[in-house]
Amino acid sequence: MGLLTGKNALVTGGGTGLGFGVTKRLLEEGANVLIVGRRQDVLEQATDELKNALPDAEIAFQVCDITQESQVEEAVKTASRGDALDILVANAGSGFPGPILQLDAEAWNYCCQLNIVGNASCIKYAGRAMRDRGGSIITISSASGAYNDLWMAPYGATKAALEHMTKTAALELASFNIRVNCISPGYIPTSGTEDHFPPELKQNCIDRTPLPEGGKPEDIGDAVVFMASDSASWVTGQVVAIDGGLALPVGSNFGDLATAVYGEQAMRESGYVKPE
Repeated sequence: MGLLTGKNALVTGGGTGLGFGVTKRLLEEGANVLIVGRRQDVLEQATDELKNALPDAEIAFQVCDITQESQVEEAVKTASRGDALDILVANAGSGFPGPILQLDAEAWNYCCQLNIVGNASCIKYAGRAMRDRGGSIITISSASGAYNDLWMAPYGATKAALEHMTKTAALELASFNIRVNCISPGYIPTSGTEDHFPPELKQNCIDRTPLPEGGKPEDIGDAVVFMASDSASWVTGQVVAIDGGLALPVGSNFGDLATAVYGEQAMRESGYVKPE
């Protein structure tokens, strides 16, 4: 028996990247999962791959653009399987790069409609489907919601708004025993980052992450499984960073001062490497 056996789950953006890794972990723990996204071919390929890896898993797909409220409502009905929805993973989201002095309204509207309004629709209809017996809603933000990336203002601003919305939803839905939490991933190599991030940007993300081992989509899936399970039955309104320490605030480097006090040999033995 898995931690989520028999639970009905909906994962938006479940055909690729983090959503695929999350879906795989939910299936491994026994959940019945509906993945949704905009492209049928992507969803079909992901479903086939997951069925091959997990022959006994209950996995289905449905085309859904979360910026279209009626499509979200239909996806929630399908995922509920004529019973109720237990888990929503609001993973769909995107960004639009550019300097603030050049970005037009279309760029801002794109991020606002997808990252805020679309996810709000998902929370709305999932929450309605969970009112009778409770459930777990998990939104997926980004480390960019906690700090400021140059030339990515619409993405960071809307991810920060998503985190705020998550906390407000947690307060409003608590009386229905619906828990609402947010996971904030750090840099995790996926098809999206591999296709769109230049090598120097990827290396910068790696260099800024304290833990040396890179993250995987399944790492986010592990956190989702916890948040969706009874192990997190008293957890709501939280933003949990799964980022290898990427979002940790870093102040001044007092290495030279410590070296003056303890000596270079002691500092080297402690693992300190003097910056070039």
